Amino acid sequence: MNDRHIRLLTTAGILSAAIFLLTAFVRIPIPAGYLNLGDAGVFLVAMLLPAGYAALCAGVGSMLADLIGFPLYAPVTLVVKGLTALAFALMWRKLPGRLRYLAFLAVLIVPLGYFLFELAAFRNYAWADLPLNLLQAAVGAGLAWALDRVSGGAFRI
Repeated sequence: MNDRHIRLLTTAGILSAAIFLLTAFVRIPIPAGYLNLGDAGVFLVAMLLPAGYAALCAGVGSMLADLIGFPLYAPVTLVVKGLTALAFALMWRKLPGRLRYLAFLAVLIVPLGYFLFELAAFRNYAWADLPLNLLQAAVGAGLAWALDRVSGGAFRI
C-alpha cells in the first residue's frame, strides 16, 4: 500500500466519522420533524475524494448513525448514501463546465432509495417521508456546494 492510499483511507475514515456526527447529532427542527446535516457531508466527500472512497465513506458514516437511532434503515442507508456519493462523484468529475451541475441530480437517489424500501416495508406510509427525504438531500447538496465554492475547492484531493 502506497502513501496515497494510506492518506485516502485515513481521510475517508475521518470524514466518515464527521458524517456520522453530522447525521446523528446535528438536527435542525422543522415543522414536519427535523433535518440532519449528514447529506451535506455525503455530497462534500463526493467532491473531495475519489468516487470509490467517497461511496464507502458516505455509506459507512451514514449507516453508523442509523445503527444508534434507526437500525432497520442501516443497510438501506449504506446502499443509498453510498450510491448517491458514487453517482455524484463520477458525474462531478466527468461532466465538463457548467454541465457538471447535472451531478446534483444524484440528490434524487436519496428519496427514491428510501421510498422503494419504505414501499416494500410499510406500503402506503412510504409517501409520507418522500418530501422530507428530498428536502434533506437537497439542503445537504446545497450546503456542500456552498462550502466548496467558499473554499474555492481548496480541500479537494
